[in-house]
Amino acid sequence: MKFSILTASFKQLPWLKRAIRSVADQKGVEVEHLIQDGNSGFDLEHWVRWETDARLCVLPDRGMYEALNRALARVTGDLFAILNCDEQYLPGTLERVHREFETHPETDLVVGDSLLVDEHCNLLAFRRSTPLRPSMILTDHLYDFTCALFFRSSLLKRGIRFDPEYRAAGDADWMARLLRSGLRIRYVRQYFSTFTILDDNQSLRAEPTEELRRLRAITPAWARCAAPVLRRFRHLEKFLAGGYSSGPIDYAIYPSPDALERQQFRCEKPGYRHPWAR
Repeated sequence: MKFSILTASFKQLPWLKRAIRSVADQKGVEVEHLIQDGNSGFDLEHWVRWETDARLCVLPDRGMYEALNRALARVTGDLFAILNCDEQYLPGTLERVHREFETHPETDLVVGDSLLVDEHCNLLAFRRSTPLRPSMILTDHLYDFTCALFFRSSLLKRGIRFDPEYRAAGDADWMARLLRSGLRIRYVRQYFSTFTILDDNQSLRAEPTEELRRLRAITPAWARCAAPVLRRFRHLEKFLAGGYSSGPIDYAIYPSPDALERQQFRCEKPGYRHPWAR
């Protein structure tokens, strides 16, 4: 099976370099990395085209979700996934995901765990995945990170795409619609990826709040009323998944734009709380 990894980019070359390298060094799998860029300029185009094997397409767009829709149209692999510029795959991720799909051919979606790091590669929090449910996503947030979600490409035949009117919460809307169409999911207890907390992505916090209000407005009344109960139930599932305690965590990522090799890091006492949580 072949992977298609989709990355929407716009003027994030220092982070894109790390994301691309984290895909390129995955062992034992066939992979195409599709970069959909919103016209960042010469430096990005030159580096991707001449220094990497990634496939670059440059077109102005209205935002990340329009770019991802264009990347979805370019998929040629049997499996696809989304990796943003500020994210990296951990070593062995794609090989493990491939094995899960191969061993369980009925599976539509494989979900793993994630690590949140700061711009200096320090571990801020570990995130254990919990069962994805549309009602929980639409009344709260998409609690499993997209960088740890891997889909069978046959799902694209359902025609479910991102709504480009969203700027920050489009992944929650898209995931809820996919789930409602029926997905067979496998949850894997392995850290698949890192998500970097940056000023740029933190600055989008106000917009998701407004967009989540829009999502909740189209959510069934029973789910809105049950939101506090659903949230407590998800916290219970997170507890049962080991989401509130962990021993030391080792991880290896690219620490800088010019790094050609991963650097090993270790956190002796990992936290679980998202830095944006109130």
